[in-house]
Amino acid sequence: MLGQVFDAVVYHGLRKQRAAAALPSDTRWLDIPSGDRLCLRDSGGDLPPLIIATASPCGIAHYDAIYQRLRDRYRVIVFDMPGFGFSPPRMAYRHDLQDGASAIRGLIETLELQQVTLVCSSINGLYALAASRQLGTRLARLVLLQTPDHGNMLAWFARTTQTSIRTPMVGQYLNFVSRRRFPPAWFRVTLADRALHIPFSEMALRALEQGACYCFASFVQGMRRTQAEDALLHAPPRLPVTVIWGGRDRTHRHTDPASVRQHCPQADLVTFDQAGHFPDLEAPDAFAAIISTPATAVALAH
Repeated sequence: MLGQVFDAVVYHGLRKQRAAAALPSDTRWLDIPSGDRLCLRDSGGDLPPLIIATASPCGIAHYDAIYQRLRDRYRVIVFDMPGFGFSPPRMAYRHDLQDGASAIRGLIETLELQQVTLVCSSINGLYALAASRQLGTRLARLVLLQTPDHGNMLAWFARTTQTSIRTPMVGQYLNFVSRRRFPPAWFRVTLADRALHIPFSEMALRALEQGACYCFASFVQGMRRTQAEDALLHAPPRLPVTVIWGGRDRTHRHTDPASVRQHCPQADLVTFDQAGHFPDLEAPDAFAAIISTPATAVALAH
């Protein structure tokens, strides 16, 4: 708990930078019932809603290409989860399965959205599975990216994070003081296209300079507290689920993409062979095509 308090205090101290950040005019903050304040970019209108949770260390700016490609077909809402980007963490936010699901559910219910297509990556994908149990008919489709099952996720963390990051309080402190070092190193390892390393890093570092949050240690620790047998990990059986996987993600060389079917047996798996850890951002045209294809048609094609 002390680690989450540390995050809340230090990032509260950057609130003036966030308030002064140069963000697109359609960006705003939304207070939800859990007490979280979410930063989101919302194209508005009456089109079917498409909600995308950003995948750290990427933020809302990284999703502009997707936002522009799909806003004529959907009401596109791109948002930062609590503790990341411009969504500050509250002291009680534990980054566990229930809190992550509550943030997603709170966004959808507060905006009174129906028939939502929800897109989440990595751990956010497990949060989305939990939220799908609670949202019922509000969800029309779930799209997961680079999300394996709970066991493979924990194994991935063991391979990709240091013991210090997994240690409460120590991890939060080290995470905060070294937060500007992580994005360039992470993008060098995870992006398949080297030409994207510099622009992706520059966008992430610019956001950090403007007060963006990066509570990665708390994120890791919260996931490690999740139990494999938690019923929230299993999607409703009738919910269409599409899993998109980047085939050139070096950090997931030992991960079975199909393992997520332990949580959603109905999932259709699509592999982007030339993409890495962020298949939606690395191949926005292919991602937009999948999103624009009815789930039933994706199932027939794959």
